[in-house]
Amino acid sequence: MTAPTTEKDAVVCAEEPPDTGARHKLTAVTGLAALSLDAMASVAYGPEAVVLVLAAAGGHGLGFTVPVTLAIAGLLAVLVASYRQVIAAFPEGGGSYAVARTHLGRRTSLVAAASLVLDYVLNVAVAVTAGVAALTSAFPGLYGDRLWICLAVLVLITAVNLRGIVDSARAFIVPTAVFVGAILVLIVVGLFRDAPVSTEASVGHASVLADNATTVGALLLLKAFASGCSALTGVEAIANAVPSFRAPAARRAMRAEVALGVLLGVMLIGLSVLISRFGLQPVEGVTVLAQLADASLGHEWAFYVVQFATMVLLALSANTSFGGLPVLLKLLARDDYVPHVFGLKADRQVHRHGVVWLAGVSALLLVFSGGDTNTLVPLFAIGVFVGFTIAQTGMVLHWRATRQWAKAALNGLGALLTGVSAVVVTAAKFHDGAWLILIALPLFVALSRARAVAYDANADESRYLLDPSRRAAYEQSFLEKSQQLYGIVDRSPARYRRAVRRRSSTAAR
Repeated sequence: MTAPTTEKDAVVCAEEPPDTGARHKLTAVTGLAALSLDAMASVAYGPEAVVLVLAAAGGHGLGFTVPVTLAIAGLLAVLVASYRQVIAAFPEGGGSYAVARTHLGRRTSLVAAASLVLDYVLNVAVAVTAGVAALTSAFPGLYGDRLWICLAVLVLITAVNLRGIVDSARAFIVPTAVFVGAILVLIVVGLFRDAPVSTEASVGHASVLADNATTVGALLLLKAFASGCSALTGVEAIANAVPSFRAPAARRAMRAEVALGVLLGVMLIGLSVLISRFGLQPVEGVTVLAQLADASLGHEWAFYVVQFATMVLLALSANTSFGGLPVLLKLLARDDYVPHVFGLKADRQVHRHGVVWLAGVSALLLVFSGGDTNTLVPLFAIGVFVGFTIAQTGMVLHWRATRQWAKAALNGLGALLTGVSAVVVTAAKFHDGAWLILIALPLFVALSRARAVAYDANADESRYLLDPSRRAAYEQSFLEKSQQLYGIVDRSPARYRRAVRRRSSTAAR
């Protein structure tokens, strides 16, 4: 396979329309709205994931909510610091794929790319189904039509993104601001409460605390940590889409990354403190966030504002994928791993083919799951942990080459933590469908490598025909790469042609 092409050499880029100006690119604020919805919305289920695991140890286990959340916040700080460095080192975008391609080799970079693609697709389906689930919880009569509602929401988000990432960012600034503001008000007000002002939301609902509580051991805390790390999905999205920002793109993207880390960290820690402060116990049919809103703000209009804002942001958090995946597919197309059509841009700097492909695959997942969140959740977040681990490992090599050992140690710690989390989550959810990810990742890698070899072989064939003076060298290169596709080990041109004819005639019969 030839070396990755540069941007100016890429065939796909030669057919792109010229940049029509900064008005179609993101600022730090609009970038935060367009690319952080996934991470922001995760506060609706991240703390709950921790509490549900710790509930196996009864009330005593819930006392470890704050320490586990602080550990997650520490990992968040490591990831934000790491991805700031990724943005600076790889301003062309691509995140963990770009890091792995430079420092870990092509195969590892394809694993990183595969994990990101799977995570982006699953994020769309999970976000839409979770948002619609919140709607059908408030209006049970819509439950039978949830699949059609999911598809309608997906069409709406796709249509907005086809107009350009800036238009989508502007459309989502208000919902993002309302959600973040509501959560921060909930936390501040709750910190001044000595006791819950209302428990109406949880009245009549059965507690999920285990009757035969287990002891709080290292395995339980590790599972709680790994489950709570689902709140970190989306942290990498800004680093994947640096070219979508206005110049200086890297500086604006780094500001957006820091802002995301600060807001997410404050919300996660604040909510965990309130869980301990109010002695909250998870119950069936009511989210932990709803109980916290009830306890802090009372069962009045403010409670419903929090619920409605959560519902809207969960549904719209699918926009993170629409902002990040098309840019990643462009880089993969540049390196011949996916069809070159994904590298083309339409008006308003939109990678339209990537947007439409993402919408189509997500729609298939929605139909497969019947609009049920629980069918998709076991598959979610595993890919992003794989990407985190690869990116952190690659940055360790990056800093080692420049002898910046403190930064290398920080990334090494992050690689260790995210790697352990990936293993724990995969093992815990293996029978719930996580095994599909273990099949999909190597399948994506194999197909992408085969496509790249095929592109290379076709290029050598064209050179063979156009440059007679170097015909022998191009013939041998084309021969070797074609044999990789056909699985033929003999390197004699004559025998190779006979073997291909035999295979072709066999296939025809």
